[in-house]
Amino acid sequence: MNDNIYLRPLVVNDASTTYKWRNNPEVWKYTLFSPNVTITMEKEKAWLEDILQRPDQKRFAICLTHTEKHIGNIQLIDIEDQHAELHLFIGDKDYWGKGLGTKATKLILDYAFRTLNLKYIKLSVNRTNEAAIKIYTRQGFTRQDEGVSFMDMKITREDYILNNGLKYLITIDQEVEWKNFVKRTINYDFYHSWTYHSLDRSGIPLLFVYEEKDNFIGIPLIKREIIDSEYYDMTSVYGYSGPISNRDFSSLPPDFVNNFRSNFLDFLKDEKIVTVFSRLNPFFFQTDIMKGFGGVVDNGKVVVIDLSVSLEAQRKGYHQGRVLRKVRQLRRNGFYVKEARSAKDVEIFSLIYNLNMLRKDASAIYHFDYKYFKSLLDTEEYDARLFFVYDIDDYPICGAIVVITNGIMQAHLIGTRAEYLSYSPAKLLTDEIANIGRTLGAKFYNLGGGLGFKEDSLYNWKASFTDLTFEYKSWRFIVNDEVYKSLLIKKEIKLDTKVDFFPLYRL
Repeated sequence: MNDNIYLRPLVVNDASTTYKWRNNPEVWKYTLFSPNVTITMEKEKAWLEDILQRPDQKRFAICLTHTEKHIGNIQLIDIEDQHAELHLFIGDKDYWGKGLGTKATKLILDYAFRTLNLKYIKLSVNRTNEAAIKIYTRQGFTRQDEGVSFMDMKITREDYILNNGLKYLITIDQEVEWKNFVKRTINYDFYHSWTYHSLDRSGIPLLFVYEEKDNFIGIPLIKREIIDSEYYDMTSVYGYSGPISNRDFSSLPPDFVNNFRSNFLDFLKDEKIVTVFSRLNPFFFQTDIMKGFGGVVDNGKVVVIDLSVSLEAQRKGYHQGRVLRKVRQLRRNGFYVKEARSAKDVEIFSLIYNLNMLRKDASAIYHFDYKYFKSLLDTEEYDARLFFVYDIDDYPICGAIVVITNGIMQAHLIGTRAEYLSYSPAKLLTDEIANIGRTLGAKFYNLGGGLGFKEDSLYNWKASFTDLTFEYKSWRFIVNDEVYKSLLIKKEIKLDTKVDFFPLYRL
């Protein structure tokens, strides 16, 4: 029997189930709420119609995940001044003594302290109800006043996080919360930002967070439907994201890391996630966290220009002098680089970039419209800039959008007009942007890798600027192996197919 549960708002139609519990004295043995008359379904329905209208109460049905069977209720009542009172009962006797009360209590405390932002929760429990006292004590409730028959217990938000940790989701609709969370971390890139995730159209952006004491980890992902199934998978935005934290990953306590993994796995299972794919950021040593799950894959290298050295030292690193000769030749012939910001400039870049993608027969996921570029550039979350190479007639022939965050400058998107490819204007653009980035305080300029992160002609072109490379890894994790295999069978894909793609069922 699978005893995973979830909470959903109680509705009036639940009266057909709950009126039976109201007439069972065993359910109310330890409470003050035992009815002294028979409760009909009509009476229960009328009561629910009234009570569910009250703004100071949040009432939930406790349901089994796989069957959706309603087995009990849990509620927060008398909500005011950031505190509330908790009531809980499992009405279906078949599910007593299975730990479901503990699970339900944890779910509603997560909701109370995260979603409602309450400061404390109180309750009264019968002194002889040892099972209930054990549930509440495990969650961090402490005894307060003790009467003859009942004792009062209480838990604060701080005590709950200290004893249990706190997992929660920040959705894309919670712009302020997402932005504030990212700002609290010590290492993040613009690929973690709310703005960048709001531009993704492949699914539903979510930020999973786990907090415990003074530590926290968050990982942003995109939840996607798997067609013709009840399941989902998760992926990362285009670029380098992965987990972020308020401490260096190597310094996080092992118990905290294990609890993060456990809570994240529970979340994935509850959400019916089959696989997770996340590109990891080559600058943040995220493998210290993700290797515990398994599925961390070496994907090659990214080429990085070290901006902490002088411009002279940087240019000495250009391979065999050919790059620097080309840069100087372009300058002598009147080509120059300038930052651009107007709406017309964004339109021009959109045209150049998308024609570039068409010429390369790139997948649709690499094509973006004007609104995307405009939104990417118009934000205060990070420093995004558009640069053009202009010819002697002030005609823009090559452009790039770069983004600077926490000392890391990312070469995000670049495009060149086909008729100017033979001039290699991107070499001048790369040289000049690196110098501008240095003046803006950037420490590294990440040029990225080759196509599919192979060491191909694109990689070699980038590597002509520097010998410095960082390891690039991705996380490819199968949450539900049974469903994963069934999806492959459904699409007639062999499990041992030798192709660098994940998940295989999306081929």
